[in-house]
Amino acid sequence: MIKDIAKLKAGDKVHYQPSHYDTDTWENGIIKEVPKFTMTAVRVVYNCNSEWNRYKEYTSALTNLRDLHIGWKFKEE
Repeated sequence: MIKDIAKLKAGDKVHYQPSHYDTDTWENGIIKEVPKFTMTAVRVVYNCNSEWNRYKEYTSALTNLRDLHIGWKFKEE
């Protein structure tokens, strides 16, 4: 869970893993915007056809900070 919105900026990599997800389920994304109208959510791009360098051109989802974690997560092999 992310606790301090002041430390976030556009371009930061995050992963979405709310408490109802299994430990092996998550979605990676990039913060597109830290909106000024809320202190509890940010806009995150999750699906950009793997064109992460073009994330600003894709639709974002307003995502609650309690469901986000810093950095991308990968399956261990």
